Amino acid sequence: RLSRRGRTIIFSIHQPRYSIFKLFDSLTLLASGKVLYHGPAKQALEYFSSIGYECEPFNNPADFFLDVINGDSTAVAASKEDNRPVDTGKVAEDNVDSSVVDVLHQKYLSSSLYQSTKEALRKVELGRGSKQRVSKQEHEITYANGFLTQLYWVSKRSLKNLIRNPQASVAQIAVTVILALVVGAIFFGVKLDRSGIQNRVGSLFFVTTNQCFSSVSAIELFIRDKKLFV
Repeated sequence: RLSRRGRTIIFSIHQPRYSIFKLFDSLTLLASGKVLYHGPAKQALEYFSSIGYECEPFNNPADFFLDVINGDSTAVAASKEDNRPVDTGKVAEDNVDSSVVDVLHQKYLSSSLYQSTKEALRKVELGRGSKQRVSKQEHEITYANGFLTQLYWVSKRSLKNLIRNPQASVAQIAVTVILALVVGAIFFGVKLDRSGIQNRVGSLFFVTTNQCFSSVSAIELFIRDKKLFV
């Protein structure tokens, strides 16, 4: 439902069942940094069948693809038993997995799917090359919302966090009240003379220093929200 509303969703799933796999529109298979298939998910079984890897009846396509890539497929085992090296023109490697990956990668590079993808990418590159020189503004970091909108939502989130965790706020208020009483008791009844002026300067210095050190607690926000920001 979120994806249909225009959201981009990226998630990792381990061994998806068929009811989930059939929801995929596009499928990309990677192994050892090499692309083994990229194209419509519905055509994946047909593609693997065309290169000699037939999916058994009632087998989950997602499991079938993983078996082929890992060299555990019955088609890979059959070709190994028949001593027919799958990679034509090359000496079979000892590691079956890497040889199967190389074969699937070469098969994909020679397929029509790769050619169509390459042609589409070439058109995109040509379109970018024909454009005029990119202005500096396009390189600047831009945001979907303005500063005031961001400030509103971040402030609202911080306020909710304060309300949900009142212990920290109550402790800060208590410390401030106690320090105010202590400072008020020390500098109570200061006279309007030279010593009184010095005492007032001392009280202002103490209060200002205390406020500076108390604001250091804001660093906790950066430490706590750093992972969320990244």
